[in-house]
Parts: sequence; C-alpha cells; structure tokens
Amino acid sequence: MSTPYSFSGPQLEPPSPTLSCYSTQANTEPPTPDSIPPFVYRAHRTGARTTYHFSAGFASKNQNTVMYTSDNLLRFGMAHLNRQTNISSPFISVYDSYTQAEAVAKHFAEKYHENTWVVTVDTRQFARGPVFRAADLMNMEGASDAGNRNGSAEENAWLHHGEYLVTYRIPAQAIREEVQVGRIADQRWRAPGAGVVGDTCGMGVQRV
Repeated sequence: MSTPYSFSGPQLEPPSPTLSCYSTQANTEPPTPDSIPPFVYRAHRTGARTTYHFSAGFASKNQNTVMYTSDNLLRFGMAHLNRQTNISSPFISVYDSYTQAEAVAKHFAEKYHENTWVVTVDTRQFARGPVFRAADLMNMEGASDAGNRNGSAEENAWLHHGEYLVTYRIPAQAIREEVQVGRIADQRWRAPGAGVVGDTCGMGVQRV
C-alpha cells in the first residue's frame, strides 16, 4: 500500500473504521471524537514524562489543566505533539493500532536508547477526562503554524498517525497487556511472549 509520507519507518495502516465519524463542534469548544476504538495501544519508554506501572496505570505529568476551550487545547495539545519540554502536558499518547504502537516503540528505543513497551489499554475502563484525536488538533486553524520542534515533518506525521490523546490518567483496570519491545542491553527485537517482565533474558510480557 502506498503512503503519502517519505519517512523510512514502517508502512501506515488504514484508519480504524471507528474513526469515520467525528463531531464538528463550534470553535469555542475542543473537538472530541464521537467514538474511539475499544482497545488502544501505548508506546511507552523509560524516559517518558508520563508515569506508568502495570499495577497503577498511567498518569500524565500535568493533572490540573482543564481543556475548556479550543485555544487551551491547541496550546497544550500541540506542545505535547511537538514534544516540547517547557510545557507540562496533561495528555497520554496512545494509538488505534498495535502495529503502529510497536513500530513507534522500536523507533523510540533506537532514537532515545531506552527500554520501550507496548501496553494494551481497554478504553471502556477510562477514567475522568476527555479524549482527543491528534489529527483533529493538527487540522485546527493555526495548528500548522506551530512547527515541528523535534524531528522532521515526515517523521512527526508518521508518529501521529492513528494517535489519540487521553487526558490525565489511564487507570490500572484498563491495562490488559504489557509487552517489552526494545531492550537497550541487546537492541534485538523478538516476538511477543518470549519472556516475562523482570526477567534477565527475552522480552517481557505481562497480562491480566
């Protein structure tokens, strides 16, 4: 399948059928999707500012900012997507495709030289806070002027394909599976199920 991006990462998958319909609210209200997939996937790395533990779930660094206007959402959302470190993010990035999350996790391991995981999340167990689609933020008026502060435009477009932004927290009861994808000790990629989290050989896998 052809792709509009020249980034050398893995080929993009078609959007999930659940993404076909989104609300078109007035510009004074942040746009939120009418529906989200039943499962999403987090590409997590050890250096992420979002905290994570299998038994506790995910927590964004910023737990206080309220997304009550499009301007507020655009400011914090684009800072998050551009990976700016001068603005504390209330968002947690997830993907609608395991394949995409796994490719991003491998990319993060190579780029940042960190251990990485793919964590499967059940969206029916989400806690407080709205969920936004990265593509909607990037299409908002003025978003294209925000610039790409980290990486090329092609790389950023690939990284945000199928991405959702979850606000504040993902609770422990939403975590379904954790698979270690990149291990810095050997930088080898192995099939899921090759080991157990915390072991000294193989890539970790932990399920509920």
